[in-house]
Amino acid sequence: MAAAENDEYDEDWRTERLHLLVHSTAETERRTLPANIAGTLLVIGAAQSLPNATDFHIPMLLRFVALFATALLYRTIRQRLDAKASTLVPMRMASGVAAFGGASWASIVLPIFLDPYLHPASYIVTAGVFISVALVITSTSAIKHIAIPYTIGFVATFLGALVFIPLNTAIWLAGGLAFIMSGIVIFSVGSGRQRLETANTWVHNRRLTEDLEEALARAEFLAIRDPLTGLYNRRALFEDRIYENAPGDRYHVLIVDLDHFKQVNDRFGHDTGDRVLIGVATAIRDVLRSLPGEGHLAARLGGEEFAVFLAIADDTKAENAAERLRAVCHRVAVRFGLPPGVGTASIGISSMPRGEHVSEALQRADNALYEAKESGRNRVKRQVA
Repeated sequence: MAAAENDEYDEDWRTERLHLLVHSTAETERRTLPANIAGTLLVIGAAQSLPNATDFHIPMLLRFVALFATALLYRTIRQRLDAKASTLVPMRMASGVAAFGGASWASIVLPIFLDPYLHPASYIVTAGVFISVALVITSTSAIKHIAIPYTIGFVATFLGALVFIPLNTAIWLAGGLAFIMSGIVIFSVGSGRQRLETANTWVHNRRLTEDLEEALARAEFLAIRDPLTGLYNRRALFEDRIYENAPGDRYHVLIVDLDHFKQVNDRFGHDTGDRVLIGVATAIRDVLRSLPGEGHLAARLGGEEFAVFLAIADDTKAENAAERLRAVCHRVAVRFGLPPGVGTASIGISSMPRGEHVSEALQRADNALYEAKESGRNRVKRQVA
């Protein structure tokens, strides 16, 4: 079973599942603490109507000490949950407090068997103790470091007291305890497995949700982004018109084309060509981030051709930005050790008034790009509207 679980669930899965189970148990304890105190008071109150009521004073004290220690334990667990600690349950503290909690409940029922009286309160006390023990074991069944010591503490204390009563009675009580505890344990094991499966289902569904969200985000990204460079794609530029929210009434549009790029793929391989394109895209983004104002953006039109939208009205400032783009593309070519004139950038630039479709401005920029190519490449040429 353990080997199968190791194959099915990874370490992160088991950690997340444990976090969920511990959190659920801690929250259950916090919300049921008033009921736990009330139940203890009810059992002890019923015991006070018995002739040997004074025999319950020490068990009553032990029970309230156990309640305080249990509250302290779960407070520590909740603090570790909030701090995302690597160890959520302090093992020694949990085992000790749990064992003491089970023993404290056993101590309450012992006076009834050590000094029995035929009284209705005896049945109330006995039933109350076993119901409370069953509820605790069941609610903590998914955390073995609490459920097992609790059960052992209760059973060991109960059996230990049987040496003080007649053998025949002790045998009957031991048999009755075995019968009752077997039922409680069987039920708690089933409950623990159910909670474990519920936690597994929750973790599985959460991971499916994350995978779906990631897939949707990826699909949304790819709908408007170039998968290689991460820049916007043609659809974002021409169909979605992502430039329309830019401030101002006059802009500039550039077409950046890498010179003799086919030689990069032919001589150095497509892997190098892809890395050059990524390097150029990164350099373009860096330049746009450094420009004053907002609304600047870049898109990959295809192959080695890029479009750059500058939310800049001034002609001189736009041309200076274009020169910076040309210079960074040249540096990328040098960094990759490309031959002179290979991988540098020829840039065409055109102004664009608000309301004009970007394709019209890009056509003028493309004409300017042709002039840049014809006049020697690795330069910026401008064409006015």
